[in-house]
Amino acid sequence: MKSDYAEALRDALFDPNPNSSARRTKELVIRELRDVDPRINIKSTEYFNHTFSPDLVLTWPGSNKREKRYVFLRLPDSPEYFAEDVETVSEMQPIVYGLNGGSDLSESLNAVAELSHENNVLVTDVHGMDRLARNRKDHNIANLVSTALIRGGRGLMDSGGADAISASVNRGFEGARVAQVEATGNAVRALERYLAPAQSRQMTQFLQAVWISSQGRIDGFPGPKELSGEIGDESLEYLLHFDPIDDPDFWRALGASVSVEQLSRLQITDAPVNLQHLIRENLDRLWSRQMRVIGGELALSESVEPTWTVTRQSLCLRGEDYAAYFAQNASNLRHIRPDAAYGLSIEDIHRRSRNIHLSELTVRKGSESFTVEAQGIRSVLLAESLSALPASYLEKARVIRATAKSPGGQEIHCDFLERDATAVTSARVCLEDWLGSALPLLWDVSVNFSRHDGTETA
Repeated sequence: MKSDYAEALRDALFDPNPNSSARRTKELVIRELRDVDPRINIKSTEYFNHTFSPDLVLTWPGSNKREKRYVFLRLPDSPEYFAEDVETVSEMQPIVYGLNGGSDLSESLNAVAELSHENNVLVTDVHGMDRLARNRKDHNIANLVSTALIRGGRGLMDSGGADAISASVNRGFEGARVAQVEATGNAVRALERYLAPAQSRQMTQFLQAVWISSQGRIDGFPGPKELSGEIGDESLEYLLHFDPIDDPDFWRALGASVSVEQLSRLQITDAPVNLQHLIRENLDRLWSRQMRVIGGELALSESVEPTWTVTRQSLCLRGEDYAAYFAQNASNLRHIRPDAAYGLSIEDIHRRSRNIHLSELTVRKGSESFTVEAQGIRSVLLAESLSALPASYLEKARVIRATAKSPGGQEIHCDFLERDATAVTSARVCLEDWLGSALPLLWDVSVNFSRHDGTETA
């Protein structure tokens, strides 16, 4: 964010050519808005300082096509006339940007503060936007509130107001991490003051999720309570598509309120960085009951690093040449047709099961099949009934099913004919255990997956 926006804006306003003045002014405001929210789409209209027609139209990628916000540029020479202008367009709940580059908006326009708050209109100027952009560069969480203000801010947002809400929300998230009532409550009140109800509820959901993850009681949360304890789908989509938030503690806290089932419902485009952050910090917490691996799927990028995405109504890990789908219920993967596979050779199962305990194998040769079980901690691959078979028989035999024990101790049935893995009985298997046991058995992966605590799973 350049510090000379105010001076440049004054120069543009005093350009003797009206067309040039309008164009330059709009270009400066657009640049400033993008400094606050780089993801924003901005369309400039043919109007300038028009009574009823907006100067700019704002939309966001990944949002409802009907969601847009208008921006009206105004010359606030008189607080009285300016208040009338705000009231005229208030039904659209727009941003009214005062083109007064010389002084803070609050010095001359306090008359519109109450009116704009009541009508969900955000009134601001170059100084208010400047502070939002600067605060955004300093704190990851401030990025959230800065963007929320563009999408649904209300009231008078001068430089002091921008600093106040950014600081309050940052302190609030830090307070929620230790279930501290005062700082969290102050943040909730700041959100309610400066954001329209939809955006305020969204941000408050994030605060509550962090609060609950810190062992705070939901009835002690100092704000409106989402009794389910979950973050709404729309709020989570918004967060995952947002600019990258490099804060492991934030994602760890948020993960307590998220499930694989919810992630599978979301409309996620590509593989946003925040989705990678969320899952990576909660591999030991997010659970499912079934996994299906499809071969031949191409990675999302040239990198061989596996990438999380949401596709085909399922949470999916895309590797170099495979896609692994996860679901909390087996029925949720019925629409994903399994691969036609032929089982594994005995040599393959020995190689893939390194460091994975197998308690049962079903082996097929021709039209015959038999099952070998092992008791206790001994691997079935060491069972006498298996090792006693002639080498010529084992060379032609195929392993079609196996039961593996995950690093967390749950049993998982693996089907090598359909490349499916299912948790035994009602067990809930966390993602890191699927990655540490079932995936290496079902597919010859080239990447080692690490546990949340840093130890290897495969």
